[in-house]
Amino acid sequence: MDFSAINWLAVVVAAVAFFALGAIWYGPIFGKAWQKGVGLSEEELKNANMGKTFGISFVLALIISVGMAIFFFGFGTDPNNPMTVSTGAMYGAMTGIFFLLPTICMNYLFAQKSAALMFIDSGYHIVAYTIVGVILAAWQ
Repeated sequence: MDFSAINWLAVVVAAVAFFALGAIWYGPIFGKAWQKGVGLSEEELKNANMGKTFGISFVLALIISVGMAIFFFGFGTDPNNPMTVSTGAMYGAMTGIFFLLPTICMNYLFAQKSAALMFIDSGYHIVAYTIVGVILAAWQ
């Protein structure tokens, strides 16, 4: 595995973008619908340790970004077929659509969560992985 082929600044920027999307996605865009879907009250949200939640979430976004960078560049690249932004977007979107969406939906079916919550959470990951793919490809 060739870690020297990975742009570590791009990995950090991708993790920040992943995290920032979450603030927008679960805030003004789908915040209330998500809150209803998971069954959390305003009081429960106010009493949560948000520093811990945000800190761990950022570390997880960083791990995801590192993993995608390893898949994209850590096993070597084909000089005759370089990674483009559109390819990065496609790889990210396909990861979200074909791996995360079914995984999240299976878990939520057993947890008896709503279809709306399945698509809020799955949609976030599809968009986030697409953004990570774009950033990693653009900054190679």
